[in-house]
Amino acid sequence: MVESIDYKNFNEEEDRIYKHTIAMIRASISDGVKFDIACEFVTRDDGELRSLIIDDALKIEIAELHYGQGLSLLDVSKKLGVSMERLLKASSEMMEDVFNTATEAAKRPPDGSKPSTH
Repeated sequence: MVESIDYKNFNEEEDRIYKHTIAMIRASISDGVKFDIACEFVTRDDGELRSLIIDDALKIEIAELHYGQGLSLLDVSKKLGVSMERLLKASSEMMEDVFNTATEAAKRPPDGSKPSTH
């Protein structure tokens, strides 16, 4: 049985912070800053939100560089200054997310309503 994942639902302020912070991290990386240095400015009081932003920023970079541009994970590791172990873990989590999202979508009726349970 596939485990159901509860994704964080952002309020309006959290959504604004999330998008703004991801954009800042990505801009820094585009300017040649290594990933962890680019994330140092993420000083949120909400530790869960901070962690989520950093995790998602890494996954976005992997998606863009590895899956989008075709760089090897080794090259992504070098470009971002992130260990292969960390990249492989994040990449694995991404694939899990894709699988779980596809599984959840397949369970939904075509009209988008919640499936009925017995």
